[in-house]
Amino acid sequence: MRYDQRAHGHTPRGQAPLTIRQLADDLHHILTHVVPAGPLVLAGHSLGALVLQELAALHPQHQARIRGMVLLSATARGASVLPGRDPRAWLLAAGRSLAALTCTRAPRTVDFLRHRLPTTHPYSLAPHPHRPADGPRPCRHGIRHTRTRDLADLWQCLRRYQPRDATVLHQFGDRLLLMAGADDRHIPAAHTKQWAAQLPAARLEILPRTTHALPIRHPALISDRITRLAAEPSPHPPHPQDRSFPNSLPSGQFH
Repeated sequence: MRYDQRAHGHTPRGQAPLTIRQLADDLHHILTHVVPAGPLVLAGHSLGALVLQELAALHPQHQARIRGMVLLSATARGASVLPGRDPRAWLLAAGRSLAALTCTRAPRTVDFLRHRLPTTHPYSLAPHPHRPADGPRPCRHGIRHTRTRDLADLWQCLRRYQPRDATVLHQFGDRLLLMAGADDRHIPAAHTKQWAAQLPAARLEILPRTTHALPIRHPALISDRITRLAAEPSPHPPHPQDRSFPNSLPSGQFH
């Protein structure tokens, strides 16, 4: 099962603050109402990985049900425009900083420009989410109806975000899989390795020649890793009413 996070894809913005905590609360409500019983395997990429970390900390009632968790492009720090120390990274950081400043200080102007982009452009601003007849939109079309002010607010939230202490994830042991692309320029693999160093029992997999588009470039591999976690014996004896096959729920999108 997949879902679109608040202000992404086909889910409207709503009135609540656009924060990591709110997105974790949203996922809590989805789990409570859609899959109230049975073991879970949760997977999240980038923003989705942060949401899963918040979920485990804020809603511990789900922890006993989580048979496995896959965090793709996870980090133990807040978002940064600087992905490295080489000259290319500094140039990329300058471009990102300028874009972030423009979106924060002049969101209406950016919206004006986005409205005039071709409808096929991934950053075109559509007035309302539209579900295509041939299936879900490509990942980068997930913000086609998200106004620039909301994107700027979310970026500021990510920049100020202080990740949870690793203690909350220790309980998952080797049921926690951390994956990253070796060539990721958004969340460098070094950040994921630092997270793994705090979680010695967790599994770590760095994919060579892979960017931040890890789940897009390697969907079969990610599905395989989720399936393997779901097939492993549960570390907790299941309750009689919880003997259903694990629910696999990739969490959110951030592009």
